[in-house]
Amino acid sequence: MKTSILGRGIALSEAIRQYAQRRLATALGRYRQVLESTYVRLADVNGPRGGVDKHCVIEVRGPAFVPIVVRERDTDLYVAIDRAAGRIDRAVARRLSRSHTLAIRR
Repeated sequence: MKTSILGRGIALSEAIRQYAQRRLATALGRYRQVLESTYVRLADVNGPRGGVDKHCVIEVRGPAFVPIVVRERDTDLYVAIDRAAGRIDRAVARRLSRSHTLAIRR
């Protein structure tokens, strides 16, 4: 599984990059065989003004399904990454269980 982490309007430190990689590995590790790629986009919309402006968008692609995208926002980038990783884990599990159920019915 190929993983790309991109930052927009934010200094993408090595600590943030490693944290995002670890969270994705934990959340999506069991789906390694069915996922082709994962894209993480991190952004700070308001810059130094603050507020709920840290965005984390995670997109996963696999040969058996259309891309799955989740978006999270928070004042803390680490919290946004945590929430998005949890949501993408549940979304992939749901998508794969649906496709497995459909394959059994056919």
